[in-house]
Amino acid sequence: GKVQLIDATQWYKPLRKSLGKKNCELSEEDIRHIVEGEDYSTDYWPVLRDYLEDEDAEVRSLALDGLWDYPVPELITPLLEMVRNDPSQEVRSKAIVTLGRYIYEGTMADYDFDWGAMEELMREDELPEEDFLRVKDFLLELVRDEGQSLDSRRFAIEALSFLNEPAVQDLIEAAYAHPDVKMKVSAVFAMGRQGDRRWADTLLKELDSEVKELQYEAVRAAGEAGLDKAVPRLKELALDDDKDLRLEAIWALGRIGGEGVSEFLYDLADDADEEVREMAEAALEELSLWSEDLVG
Repeated sequence: GKVQLIDATQWYKPLRKSLGKKNCELSEEDIRHIVEGEDYSTDYWPVLRDYLEDEDAEVRSLALDGLWDYPVPELITPLLEMVRNDPSQEVRSKAIVTLGRYIYEGTMADYDFDWGAMEELMREDELPEEDFLRVKDFLLELVRDEGQSLDSRRFAIEALSFLNEPAVQDLIEAAYAHPDVKMKVSAVFAMGRQGDRRWADTLLKELDSEVKELQYEAVRAAGEAGLDKAVPRLKELALDDDKDLRLEAIWALGRIGGEGVSEFLYDLADDADEEVREMAEAALEELSLWSEDLVG
């Protein structure tokens, strides 16, 4: 486990009477400080877990944001209960998104490898396979249950999309064919997260979608997937009159790279618009992590 190096008690404020036995609580601002901060030396999940039962949906939602960084087995049961029973759809959706971290951890584990005498040591920081399968089965059941809300089902598809498996790909295809734009957006998100070349033509097509939400998501997904065929169109979109679209396209170019991309981004780093300059500089920094031929 991590070692606690700071005294978090300095953040506590007097307890609301409705919270019962606890004699102190973190304020919403303090929870936001934990979630948005960069303190990697402190294990905050036991504190954040307590706020999954807060009466304020915004506080519960904030706590879930922070718990993405702590994919510990102890949190699976409370997360599943939130998805089933929380009165707020936003909170239920956040809990589903957080369960996606467990899917990611499962894809990073090599459950079939035999470590021999090193087995216990090598598995120490790995999510146990039974916990991974528990979350996976729960999310698959959620997607397939048409009695669930559209948001719950679509966020479950996003959470599952770390898995490049036929069953998940079938769900993504079905989501893309769905008449609701939000479900289609989640399908495009999932395509980008998977990064499978089978989705390339769809993502390239949606770069020209007349539905803005789909176009924005396709730009992000192309960057996430490292889709080099998207670079020419992304360069055009990076000069579009729609500034939000410009910024997304610049970010995506920094993720993909390729011939002429660094020069293009250097030009944008001198743009008259401050936000464009900052995004171009961030994209160049991202590009430098992957490219050895960055033009200086």
